[in-house]
Amino acid sequence: MTHLFRELRRREARGEHVRAAVIGAGFMGKGLVYQLSKMPGMHPALVVNRTPEKAIAAYVESGYKREHILVSDDPKALAAAVMERRPAVSAESEIAGAVSTLDVAIEATGAVELGAREALACIRNKKHFISLNAETDGTLGCLLKKKADEAGVVYSNSDGDQPGVIMRMIEYCRGCGFDVLAAVNCKGFMNIDATPDSIREWAVKQNTSPRMTCAFTDGTKMNIEQNVVCNATGLIPAKRGMIGVKTDQKNAIKDFEATGALPSGAAPGIVDYTLAGDFGGGIFILARGKNREFVQPYLRYLKMGDGPNYLFFRPYHLCHIETPLSAAEAVIYHEPTVAPMGKPVAQTITLAKRDLKAGEVLDGIGGFNQYGELEIAEKAAGLLPIGLAENVRLTRDVKKGEAIAENAVELNESSLLVRLWREQSKM
Repeated sequence: MTHLFRELRRREARGEHVRAAVIGAGFMGKGLVYQLSKMPGMHPALVVNRTPEKAIAAYVESGYKREHILVSDDPKALAAAVMERRPAVSAESEIAGAVSTLDVAIEATGAVELGAREALACIRNKKHFISLNAETDGTLGCLLKKKADEAGVVYSNSDGDQPGVIMRMIEYCRGCGFDVLAAVNCKGFMNIDATPDSIREWAVKQNTSPRMTCAFTDGTKMNIEQNVVCNATGLIPAKRGMIGVKTDQKNAIKDFEATGALPSGAAPGIVDYTLAGDFGGGIFILARGKNREFVQPYLRYLKMGDGPNYLFFRPYHLCHIETPLSAAEAVIYHEPTVAPMGKPVAQTITLAKRDLKAGEVLDGIGGFNQYGELEIAEKAAGLLPIGLAENVRLTRDVKKGEAIAENAVELNESSLLVRLWREQSKM
């Protein structure tokens, strides 16, 4: 990333900042405003949030004076403020795409439909779009990327979140001549029975919402993140929901080898996750040199182990701190950090968290009634994507742990999400 940091410093010196909108002023959005204000060559030009006061507070906490902030829903007034480097706030959804002087928008709401609407508005107005919203990207990212390509703009998931960090490590390994065997998301624990009520106390301590924390705890969020990786790389889960290997850094290679899931020959690599261990908030890649006999003595000398498989480990992911790098890459190099290659490779499907009866309503990601697991796209055909599993009514009973079929719910065919899903399904 050295070249990018150098270019940002040059832009800072010239006064040519990357002018970014932040959509959503929640926990991550507020962090993004602060980070953009502190990085050379970057500027948080506009914050969009349905509650303007939260957007104003994000600016104030980042060091801006309240009396200097423009609050407006007029795209022309906002565009003028952006040019003057005056901090601006709007409560109008989809407005970022209409503010002509913005370079890029970063969406950090975590809401599937809102994320799709914001992406479409930016793409329609030929604005680069960075999604810190794996929920939308895992559900509709393939279609959104296609539309962005057609419009000549960048659509990308973000650096800092696990998909972007994993993608950088995959490209590093492949660029250095290794075959990627496994891309692994490191998780401390998982409980698929978690509900917003059961984790509420923990969520309050973490300053996150109970639903968001529930999605982390029941594994849905991690499955969606690995869904994003699959669509961007061609890697696949070894089985529905992945394996989930209990291991640590010292034993990770042999423990993954023992699963029998690591590919040989031309087979695609896998995505998976660890439980417990000493990985912190990290990720790792298991990779193999293309010429084992030549590579092994060198990597043994470089203290990477005896091989033939090697662990490339990064002990952290920094979310909002690194997300602006994806915005900068989009504007400066016209390149995504992590984006779908084409049609979906995998899908995160919906499973019942408890015995459900016909007539009950699914309550979405991080809810009481369902959780998500990753599946290969072909095997997921006919099953309900977790991104569509909100406020939809069951038409038949579903047992706990059973995958919910698409035709087992009443989908609103006129809704934006369903229409986009149908369109993507034709890719």
